[in-house]
Amino acid sequence: MDRDFIDGPFGQIHVRIARPASQTSNRPLILFHPTPYSGDYFRSFIRLMAHDRLVIAIDTPGYGDSAAPEGLPTIKDYADAANVALDRLGLKSERGGSVDVLGYHTGSLIAIELAVQQPKLVRRLVLAGLPFYAGEEREKGYKRNAVPEPINDDGSHLKSKWEFSLIAVPSGLPLARAQEHFNDSMQCYPHCWKAYHAVFSYESDKRIPLLRQPVMLITMAGSLKAETEAAGPLFRNAKIIHFAEITYGGFDLHTEKLVQTTRAFLVENGSK
Repeated sequence: MDRDFIDGPFGQIHVRIARPASQTSNRPLILFHPTPYSGDYFRSFIRLMAHDRLVIAIDTPGYGDSAAPEGLPTIKDYADAANVALDRLGLKSERGGSVDVLGYHTGSLIAIELAVQQPKLVRRLVLAGLPFYAGEEREKGYKRNAVPEPINDDGSHLKSKWEFSLIAVPSGLPLARAQEHFNDSMQCYPHCWKAYHAVFSYESDKRIPLLRQPVMLITMAGSLKAETEAAGPLFRNAKIIHFAEITYGGFDLHTEKLVQTTRAFLVENGSK
């Protein structure tokens, strides 16, 4: 897996790039990670998925090793940055449908916005755990989550972050991997909350109906199942797959299943 930095609208954008061993006609797959992590969240998934296609994980601006925007960014800002990165990576084709995209949690909204803005660029979408909120629920979510984070001199502000990193350990996540997730999440601290401003100010109920591309929604038992299902009727061309056996840590603990499901959808009906 290679790593690179690309000039973007807010400074440099960090990407992870995995290439297949032999030439392939399959579309590249672009990954958008959840908050507060980076593209490293998909490490195992990237390695398996790249067996038959180019896979690129983009660190959202302000997360991982990507430079942070000034002020409060929006989902549109994140999608604009991704569009610039893909252009400078040479992935925008005149024939259209140049790439497929996969987003998880915050990343699913970035994937949606990119596909709405660039319908000739994005061919298919895989959206796992969609944070769909509208009206009063969106307002409540904003007040609950889009809150500046503290720094306490005794380090107590880190305890809840560490406990959150342990959430998948009872399901089998190695403690060492939990530590890696914790380290990853600390790169954005204390500004990690800014992505929640973007999430809970994004009018997904108005943007989703604009999508024309085929979409696969993935729900898991761990989180955002109800929210993803509630968004389902707004899509013009979507199907939902539920994994009741996946609670937390799906991309680490159920990698092969998610890779197989994603790959099958991307080549559905002979499409590549």
